[in-house]
Amino acid sequence: MEERYARQRLLWGDERQRLIGESELLVAGVGGLGATVCQIMARAGVGRLHLVDDGAVALEDLHRQSLYGECDLGRKKVLVARERLRAINAKVEVVEHEERIGRGFALPGGVRLVADCLDNYESRFALWDALPVGCLFVHGGVQGDRGQVLTLVKGESQPLSEIYAGSVQPSGAIEVSPYGVFVIAGLICSELCHVIGGAPKLLDRFLVVDLVELSLSFLDV
Repeated sequence: MEERYARQRLLWGDERQRLIGESELLVAGVGGLGATVCQIMARAGVGRLHLVDDGAVALEDLHRQSLYGECDLGRKKVLVARERLRAINAKVEVVEHEERIGRGFALPGGVRLVADCLDNYESRFALWDALPVGCLFVHGGVQGDRGQVLTLVKGESQPLSEIYAGSVQPSGAIEVSPYGVFVIAGLICSELCHVIGGAPKLLDRFLVVDLVELSLSFLDV
């Protein structure tokens, strides 16, 4: 195995690294959470990354979206992300999907692991509906200095729309700190690596992070 992975192989071994290298991951939303999630997973050596987003880089994004800079303003996020990820790890196959996730969205064939890094309920629920039975779904969200991570299995876990039943999408821009995005994205990637290794830590269990109180708590769903 490549020397670039030597330090992480010391942590989790050659078998976990092999599984990561053979895995195929779809990252839904390449904004605050997704930009960091796909970057970490590319550095970890994931085999194939599907990036789904229809947005363009804006100035208000740069405080929290780690793949982009001022030189990218106005460019499509998935195209910039593909360039940066290939520069980070050329052996990772990156497939960009320039589209918004809504009703009728179709998951690329072969994908059985999804990271939900979206920022609205409508797209999250449409993504969940598009999953095949057995697909593993790692959901993350952040608002202000608080966030959550959760793993579900389509066909076995409670549907995402039922978990969030009665929740109302905030109107206007959602407040978010730059460090909050990085913390939650890191936890999403930790869970993704555990899932790939066959031992998810957050299956049907919310990890709730409060960076105001510096607390972690768990909530079964």
